[in-house]
Amino acid sequence: MSFRFQKRVRVAPGVRLNFSKRGVSTSVGPRGSSLTLGKRGIYGNAGIPGTGLSYRTRIDKRNHSTRSERKMKHPNATSPTTNEENIQLQWNDSIGDFSFSTADGRSLTNVEEKNVRSVYKNDLMRMYQEKADEINKRTDRLLHLHHQLFHPTTDIIALSMSNIQDNISHPPNQKVIYHEVMTNMKQNLTFLEKILLIFPKRKKEHEAIVMAEVEKLFQEEMSEYEENKKAYNEEKEYRNKLATKVKNGDVHAMEDWISLFLDELDFPLETDVDFQLINKDTVFLDINLPTMEEIPVKKASILKTGRLKVQEKTQREHREHYAILIGATALYLASFFFGYLPSLKTVYVSGYNQAIDESTGLDHDRYIYSIKVDRKTFYSLNMSKVHPIKAFDNFEPRLKVTKTFIFKEIEPYKIDEHHN
Repeated sequence: MSFRFQKRVRVAPGVRLNFSKRGVSTSVGPRGSSLTLGKRGIYGNAGIPGTGLSYRTRIDKRNHSTRSERKMKHPNATSPTTNEENIQLQWNDSIGDFSFSTADGRSLTNVEEKNVRSVYKNDLMRMYQEKADEINKRTDRLLHLHHQLFHPTTDIIALSMSNIQDNISHPPNQKVIYHEVMTNMKQNLTFLEKILLIFPKRKKEHEAIVMAEVEKLFQEEMSEYEENKKAYNEEKEYRNKLATKVKNGDVHAMEDWISLFLDELDFPLETDVDFQLINKDTVFLDINLPTMEEIPVKKASILKTGRLKVQEKTQREHREHYAILIGATALYLASFFFGYLPSLKTVYVSGYNQAIDESTGLDHDRYIYSIKVDRKTFYSLNMSKVHPIKAFDNFEPRLKVTKTFIFKEIEPYKIDEHHN
């Protein structure tokens, strides 16, 4: 893997709030959700997409769809011909549809599934739309990176804490802790123990136990509060000092600064970014580009029947989506450097992936584009209208690509080619 420059940071999906290198960090990755469809409609649950969606319904075993629908709409109705079961919905990629089964794993009969689909037609349509959105979003964000650019700022002191909110809670409150402890302890008392509390001696003993627990919890929470507050204040001071150095053009501080925010960047795919600042005006940047296999190959749409249609993209469409992604990645990361380093005037961006070296049979890094991005030209473009690869024409590109988006190897810009 290429390592032309001094600094390397791995960017990845999710939000990572790091208190720099001083030992406090939190990571929150992308979260999924599941849905539950019930007698009163559809509602959401926290969960992981694809692990199974469930709802409760009544299945008319005698296939009387009108009565079945009526009884599902009136859950209080009872009948010896109607059973209530938990029905699991799980997305099945092989058929491009939901599979229906009971809680014990039995697949629904065609009649039962037909009844469920009839009664919950509108709810299922909403679920299909959500599934279509889920499938298409895998591609959409990748194709619109260049629409989400970072904009320049001169107030980097304010920027220094933009990724870290003061989420230090209020100091612990003894009265609140006392109420919680007293409530919990009383709930755990037997009926006889509660009766005995009417006696002053027993009540005093119980109160002493409660207060001891309150004091213990208070000290623990206060200690945690002080540690969090100290860590936050140290981080705030560190970032403010770093921001001042960045504002004054300290190159080493600028590298630490951009590393800090790159590490916190929510990027749709995991990849390595290498960079080196030549001076306060210029940075060289290498991106280990995603592979073609990381680009979703499927797209989804809703048919007039309300069913979901999932199909594979054409080869050309897949290649163009890859081209848009890798081009947008260059523009997006260039904007990131411009946005966080106000003194920068030029960002050299080169992208590479891995290919087989036919002379050795081993992987080698293959550079497929290299551009010289100047700030003024960059922010003059209407990014919502451009094709990322064609936008490269504005930045002295080193690029060999066919009309069908097949990329050939190129020689990237090197540091010794830059003239101050």
